[in-house]
Amino acid sequence: MSLKARYTLRKIDVVIMKENKEALGIYTFDLSFSNQEVSIVPEEHSVGDLIKMPEFETINIESFKNQGVDYMFTLDSDLVSL
Repeated sequence: MSLKARYTLRKIDVVIMKENKEALGIYTFDLSFSNQEVSIVPEEHSVGDLIKMPEFETINIESFKNQGVDYMFTLDSDLVSL
């Protein structure tokens, strides 16, 4: 998991799978309902789609997708507002 993701998420447990015997972390994030900012969701939006922060609207995310999820913790308005 990326450093940006680790900073945002909270580790709650570690499990070991029978198949590979490797310890895996289980993470969660805390929601803050006190945040009064409202995101404007595009009409053509599908659940799971990235809603970019306004300052990153012109950035093409296709080139970032092959590099893991780091970009989402900077560009996605939902993750940034968490």
